[in-house]
Amino acid sequence: MAQAVREQSYHGSYVYERSGIFTTQDIWKQVGDEGIRERLLQTAGRYQEWLRQDGRLVCATNSSLSQGRSQASLRAGVDPEQLLEWYSMRNLGTTRIASRDVTVIGIQPKDGFRFAHELYIDHETGLLLKSLLVDESRELLERFQFTTISFDEADYSTGLEPGESCREVSVVEPPAGVDVPFWEPQWIPPGFTLGERQIQSINGDGPYVSSQIYSDGLTSFTLFVEPLGRDKLAEDLRARLGPTVAVSRRLMADSDFYLATVVGEIPPRAAERIADSLSEAVVGARR
Repeated sequence: MAQAVREQSYHGSYVYERSGIFTTQDIWKQVGDEGIRERLLQTAGRYQEWLRQDGRLVCATNSSLSQGRSQASLRAGVDPEQLLEWYSMRNLGTTRIASRDVTVIGIQPKDGFRFAHELYIDHETGLLLKSLLVDESRELLERFQFTTISFDEADYSTGLEPGESCREVSVVEPPAGVDVPFWEPQWIPPGFTLGERQIQSINGDGPYVSSQIYSDGLTSFTLFVEPLGRDKLAEDLRARLGPTVAVSRRLMADSDFYLATVVGEIPPRAAERIADSLSEAVVGARR
């Protein structure tokens, strides 16, 4: 499945549901010499469009709106055997999704720091055609499901050009010498490791926001830290939409104030424990 996400081109339509809210989207994805280009178009309700190149958002009608997850977040290069330390896996049989034969894999966590999954994997290509995410009470948190899919090049290569309302998203890297502290959590769920780190500004000249992505190979969460300034106030918060939880904490280092936010598809108690552990240490990073 992880290999298919990196190598398979296609065009299709899918349904995405969380917290009882449905969206329907078309997707065009082309894998070529210039990387992976992907365009998503919301097909019901308000017009929304996103274009990504190698996973980076290039343009969007509204970059702040959620895009859903068009594929499972199985990390490239992960050894499935390693996942068995944190999850139990079962072959639940076969069925059909989008008129294609799939195998259903049930994945149950061995602790309370992650959610359970059902993955419906295409026999021919290995692509994920449907996924369910449920909590410890078996409550459905998220559903992703293709309704149609085509691997014909004429289908997936013609819909990749953005529309006029797709506005360019520019992310500015900080200049050399800018100090941006990376806050290292003193606790993260077992099995999660630090992957990508970034420092960037959406507004051009700052403030610069750091982001750190942690993953266990199947599930991930991101830690964002942004400076508040001495005169700004921010409240600690906890919010949840479907499987996605966001927990924020105010922090202070060298008399400066920051807002740290943990965002990811993990149980709220795990996100809160990560956020609470941030007050114990800070790691400085110079760019």
